[in-house]
Amino acid sequence: MKKVLYVLLSFCFAGSVNGLFAETLTWQDCIDMANKTNSALVMAKQDLKIAEYDYNVILNKYYPSVNFRYGFTRSGNGHTANNWSASLNASQTIYNFQSNAQIHSQKATINRTVAQLTKSSADVYFSIRQAFLQMCYAQENITLLENIYNMRKQSADIVRLQYEGGKESRGNMLRAQAQKQSAYVNVSNAKRDLAVARRALAQNLGTELSSVCMVDYKLEEVDDNTKVDVDNAVANCPDVILSSSSVEITRYSIDSTKGNLYPNISASASIGVSDENNPIPPADSKNWSVGVALNYPLLSGGITSTLNSVKAANTALEKAQESYKQTILTTKTSLEEVLADIERTKDNIEIYRMFLEAATQRQKEATIKYRAGTMEFQTWQDIEQEYVNNQMSHLSALYNYNLALAKRDRLLGDMHGEIK
Repeated sequence: MKKVLYVLLSFCFAGSVNGLFAETLTWQDCIDMANKTNSALVMAKQDLKIAEYDYNVILNKYYPSVNFRYGFTRSGNGHTANNWSASLNASQTIYNFQSNAQIHSQKATINRTVAQLTKSSADVYFSIRQAFLQMCYAQENITLLENIYNMRKQSADIVRLQYEGGKESRGNMLRAQAQKQSAYVNVSNAKRDLAVARRALAQNLGTELSSVCMVDYKLEEVDDNTKVDVDNAVANCPDVILSSSSVEITRYSIDSTKGNLYPNISASASIGVSDENNPIPPADSKNWSVGVALNYPLLSGGITSTLNSVKAANTALEKAQESYKQTILTTKTSLEEVLADIERTKDNIEIYRMFLEAATQRQKEATIKYRAGTMEFQTWQDIEQEYVNNQMSHLSALYNYNLALAKRDRLLGDMHGEIK
């Protein structure tokens, strides 16, 4: 008895190891995995760190610079002389117009990188949501097509019996068999689609998934009460914020090119000691200096260099502003389209639900009539096909509605606080 129990446990354990028991992922599982392993998210966060580091580097333009020098020289011109020296030099920028512009520009770059991170996160969120919904659709489609196959199989058997009883033509019997085989192939294709959807989900999560992995979700009409005013909402859309940041950066680049038109003020100080014989110079040989300098570049880089640079920067600003205006218009159109799509697909769900309810009843009635010999084969098959079409249309409507909601969230950058 113990040996039999051991064998049974061994088979159960082997089955779980080989993945015979499907791993099930919830939506929250997918979000948690993506936050850790999605490559696009990881790289976007790294870009933000790089921008912050670059900003700290730019700030060094206003930090003091200190240099220590210790050296030895030997020279001769009829007489050989040695010289040991040590010096400490410090300088500090007091005012630099160009440096100020570069600091502001880098700060704006951080803002743009934050906007890019939001956009990347929204894109990732949508991609995961889309792949997740495709998995749901693929799973439910398999169940739906298996039911259709069972119905076609039952219908084929009915027609075959009618044919064997001399009440049906051979052509109709062969057509019913072909429909059964077509339904069987559709189930096989749906299973292949599920495998592709699983790979797509794994790609967007940034990890591998078991070949038997499934998702725990059912497509349904989500109760969505989000109200969106397109004209007001567009300002907070990631694409618009990103374009606005580009305008800001370009504006500061104009100030940077004007840097050669303004004077720079800096301070410096130094202290040094030297001696001909001692590696460590004594204190009585020291020298020092303190100074403030005003530097005004005149025609730096050429007579027309600054003028043309400023003109080029102004033109770049005008281009960025036009791009910003176009981005606003494009985003408004896209947002209006997706909001209309949400309402359209929501209406379709109700319409197809009603048609499906009617088609279900008609199919039951038609089957009874065909068996009783009071309905022709073609009429029965047309009603049955209508039933099949309405089932598939209703499932597609549910998928399209949920996908439309995801597209809206992507445009608005709304990740419901799930992407960290």
